[in-house]
Amino acid sequence: MPLHRLDPRRPEGLPRLLTDKLAAQGTSSRGPIWAICCEEPILQREALDALRACLQNAGFEERISDTPDRSFDWAEWLANAKSRSLLSDKRSIELRLPTGKPGLEGSKAIQAWCQNPPEDVCLSLVLPRVDKTLASSSWFKALEQHGQVISIQELPASDRPQWIANRLARAGLSAEPKAVAWLAHRCEGNLTAAAQEVDKLAHLPRPPGQEKTPISLEEMQSAITDQARFNPFQLGETLVAGSASRSLRMIRGLREEGEPLPILIWSAANACRRLPEARAREAMRQIALIDTMAKGLSYEQDPWVALERLALFLDQPNSPY
Repeated sequence: MPLHRLDPRRPEGLPRLLTDKLAAQGTSSRGPIWAICCEEPILQREALDALRACLQNAGFEERISDTPDRSFDWAEWLANAKSRSLLSDKRSIELRLPTGKPGLEGSKAIQAWCQNPPEDVCLSLVLPRVDKTLASSSWFKALEQHGQVISIQELPASDRPQWIANRLARAGLSAEPKAVAWLAHRCEGNLTAAAQEVDKLAHLPRPPGQEKTPISLEEMQSAITDQARFNPFQLGETLVAGSASRSLRMIRGLREEGEPLPILIWSAANACRRLPEARAREAMRQIALIDTMAKGLSYEQDPWVALERLALFLDQPNSPY
């Protein structure tokens, strides 16, 4: 089956696709197979929410989620999927693979599922973007052949203002072009932060008689703060993006706001694990040292300074790592 490429500027396309494909399955007892491929957290989450809603409407009421690690028992997972549930006739099983690498046993299990899907069980995989390595893997090819693979395209910087304007419209708001451009620049490509600010604007009272008037630049500036730009849970994505200036500004902003280091270390570790093997190994080594400093087990240097050194390392594409 073809890979479906969706434009993030047109979110209405996904529910329509999901509904059409589930309806086309008809009364078949073979469980559907879906894969959502996306790097942007908010686009991935909203796509998964849309899929969950469509599956629930189709009768898949019970949902089970797994994020496999090295100790994950793939044989047991496959056996449990084929066993009947006491809670619901139809089940939805979600499988999150942040690295897009299930390993040898995982690859075999996914291919076995695709060849013989359990009755009345839907498999939903959440994957990173489709790159050459992922697209050429045997298990991903099996997904394409037997399931529906949805790839949500990356949003270019030039399209972010339009994405924000569309999101404002969905919230019943509008804004002057200068105000939208300012918000896009303020959030520095962080779509989650931009969405949070739009939600905030939707709940702010406006002067009487101006409820339908486009938000001006001055009004936007007075309502928005730097907090969205310095979201601790987004630090990891910022670090691996490889912009040292942006990473350093974010680290220093988070430090000034009093964010606890353990959250930042967790965010950095989650993102750095997805780097190429050699760079991931070195990044995780540095993160482990930062963790010991933060816990007071090492006084080699200030952990905040070490975190900034990690940002500089990740901004060096020609590093031997």
